[in-house]
Amino acid sequence: MKKFSMILAAMFMAISFTACSQSKVPEAVKTAFSKKYPTVKKVDWGKEGKTQWEAEFKLNGTDVSANFDLQGNWKETETDMKVSNLPAVVVKTINDQFPGYQIKDANLNETPQRVAYEIDIKKGKSKKEVTIDKKGKLSATENGGENND
Repeated sequence: MKKFSMILAAMFMAISFTACSQSKVPEAVKTAFSKKYPTVKKVDWGKEGKTQWEAEFKLNGTDVSANFDLQGNWKETETDMKVSNLPAVVVKTINDQFPGYQIKDANLNETPQRVAYEIDIKKGKSKKEVTIDKKGKLSATENGGENND
C-alpha cells in the first residue's frame, strides 16, 4: 500500500509540474503568439532552453512549432512539409551538391532574417541535414553520422 501511495504521489507531482510549466508561459509570449497565429486554438507550450518558449500546434492540418523569447519576440517557426512540395531549385541543389543522396524529410524554417528549408538526406549509412534558402543556396550542412537504420 505504501508503494502505491508513493506512485500515486509521484504521478500527482508529474501532472502538477506539467500544469505549472504550461501556466508559467509569460503573458507577452502568449500575446505575441495570438497575434502571429490568431486562428490557432490548441497549443502545447514547452521551454526551449532558458530564454525561449516553444509552441507546438497544427495549422491547416500541418505540424508547426514556433519559438518566442521571454519578451514575446518571435524567433523562429518550423513547419513540416511534404518532400514533394520542395521547390525545384532546392531539389536541384541537393542533386548537384549531394549526388546519390535521397531526401527523407523536409521542414520550412522561417526566422526574422531568412526563409530556408531544412532537409534530411541519406545515402547508405551516411545521413546529413542540409539548409538551403529559397533561391537554392546551400547555407549549412550537418553530418548525422553513420547509422545502421
